[in-house]
Amino acid sequence: MNISEIMTTSINTITSGKSVSYAAEQMNESNTRWLVVIDHGVVMGVVTSRDVLSAHPNRIVADAMSDHPSCLSADLTVWEAHSYLQEKNRDVALIMNGEQLIGLLTKEAVRMKIAEYVDPLTGLYEAPYIQYIGEQFLKESIPFHLLFIDLNDFGQINKLHGHPFGDDVIRRYSSVLASLASEQGDHLCRYAGDEFVMISTAEEEQIQRGISLLTQPTHIRNVRISAAVGHVNGYEEPDFFSHSLRDLMEKASLESSAAKLHNDYSSLPT
Repeated sequence: MNISEIMTTSINTITSGKSVSYAAEQMNESNTRWLVVIDHGVVMGVVTSRDVLSAHPNRIVADAMSDHPSCLSADLTVWEAHSYLQEKNRDVALIMNGEQLIGLLTKEAVRMKIAEYVDPLTGLYEAPYIQYIGEQFLKESIPFHLLFIDLNDFGQINKLHGHPFGDDVIRRYSSVLASLASEQGDHLCRYAGDEFVMISTAEEEQIQRGISLLTQPTHIRNVRISAAVGHVNGYEEPDFFSHSLRDLMEKASLESSAAKLHNDYSSLPT
């Protein structure tokens, strides 16, 4: 999903010589919180409602505006835009095609789009998020650990104890994963069903401790719950950056399947 699909092309403009009070009137009439400042066809900056409130109404827009607006390319993904706006603490960015202004993107629009990729059951991101992170890391030649986490016997859990209980298991396990990911600054998603994927740049020792924690059987309402973890170590994997993310995901998935056979944990009443 590129930001060209969520940007607005309806742009309210003003010249830098207008008064702040006039800018406030224009914002009220247009029901907007920002105006793009353009002089003689050249983008000069952006004036926001926050700028207007903090400036004297008799001052001119040139004194109140931000003359270093955030400018993004329309082919960036929503994830890239989200990261940028968060990092720069900006509420709006101008979308440029060379020197031409073609749109405007708000942090609110980005948040709304990203919310569509949040799993409603767990609150975790869905697969497109981890795909973006992994592909970005590979593109920038940043090595990482890829963990493919698969709950054991989840189909049996649903059959024996019902889908509502299965949902409880997913939620509980997700909270454990989220806590671990937060501690290490990792990236996490609910990949599909009872499968999760984590991308981490933590030290090997931390990764192994995490795998040990994730594979340690636990109990929910007297039902033993366990998981198998497939691990691809980007710091040691031969020709790591010659592989696609899909290749790495397949390898980690197969390793989790092999771990299931090796560990032979079962989720049964105790």
